[in-house]
Amino acid sequence: MSQWMNVTFLGTCSGGGPSDTRNCSSLVLDVVGDGSLWMVDCAEGTLRQFAQQPAPRQNQRALKVGKVTHVFITHMHADHIMGLVTFLRNVLGISPELFVASTEPPTVNIYGPSGLRLFLRSNLQFTRTRTADRYAVHELLTREDDLCTGELHSSEAEGRDIVCGEDGLWRDVAVGRSSRGEIHVQAGPIEHRDPCIGYIFHEPKHASAPRKIVVLGDTSSPAALTPLIWETPGRVALLVHEATDAHIPAVVDAALARRRSEALVQGKVDAKGHSTPAMAGRWAGEWGAQRLVLNHIGARFPAPIHTSPAGKKYRTAILDELAHQATDAWRATVKKLNKPVSLFAPPTGLVSEREQEAIVATDFLTVSVSPSGQSEGTDSRWRPGTSTPARDRDSGREYTKRRREG
Repeated sequence: MSQWMNVTFLGTCSGGGPSDTRNCSSLVLDVVGDGSLWMVDCAEGTLRQFAQQPAPRQNQRALKVGKVTHVFITHMHADHIMGLVTFLRNVLGISPELFVASTEPPTVNIYGPSGLRLFLRSNLQFTRTRTADRYAVHELLTREDDLCTGELHSSEAEGRDIVCGEDGLWRDVAVGRSSRGEIHVQAGPIEHRDPCIGYIFHEPKHASAPRKIVVLGDTSSPAALTPLIWETPGRVALLVHEATDAHIPAVVDAALARRRSEALVQGKVDAKGHSTPAMAGRWAGEWGAQRLVLNHIGARFPAPIHTSPAGKKYRTAILDELAHQATDAWRATVKKLNKPVSLFAPPTGLVSEREQEAIVATDFLTVSVSPSGQSEGTDSRWRPGTSTPARDRDSGREYTKRRREG
């Protein structure tokens, strides 16, 4: 159990994207330790993000799409699934002209909600796609969902129908095994305007200081996932929570504050089943997370690239404001609870304020969780001699300070 757990964000934009600074939703987990990769969501353009990734930093390795063996889909919205066909064509290879259906075990296992199996069958059929290797779809079904019947696609291996328990949760969805231990996957429904799933990736109880990573789909409340949070071993080393929209106060941008009041923004996220940074921060506090990364960022909050120096400072200040809102709510929730965050937490129980510092994800951000559960974030686009994320954040804070003072 000595390996680090790495999460790399390939796409961080909400459904309003892709934009010139962000692709839509996809992230990759390097958590098993055997060289394979797991992926959560696969938006249009995900395959290109593998090709576009910057050169890895020292002690990091480039992500290879051919190493992806498991894909976990949170929900069936286009900005989360439209890259699956091109992904499968690349990973599984195109079949020869004289096609003979493979009987080998599936190369890629895909997990997701009802409808995913039919979606892939239809799209592969209509695009006349036949692959050399096979995939399998394992549907996570509620007790009201119908089983997907019908003929398998020629590239498809038979998948499992995983029906939720009486409490509506899916346990032991998947497991990864390597010489360094196991990673178990649990799942549960979270509130969105359409059915959506949150995933928990965790080490077993007998591991030394077991770690878990929680990755949520789009949501206005992940409350239903709470029983799984507490029954799985270890602390939440990393929580990935959406923050699609936010109110920007007048001290940061007076014009934006006038156009989009706090009440207006909250009404929009409630209507569309999304979250603000403060909502994400509260769940980080409720679940005792050690690290919070805000994801699924609205297109109106671009990353600080492809712009002038002044624009870069402004964009950084906006992202700092999002992180600040999440961090404030996180700390306030922990202070209000004033109780140990987990049976597996250190003796002090609470997460220190130094740990309670939210990060706003940008494409190609990598967050690494050490064997002890501590985490750090790096963005490999920033090279020595130019700028660093820390300097950018400082520039944003100076910009915000000047706006507050002036």
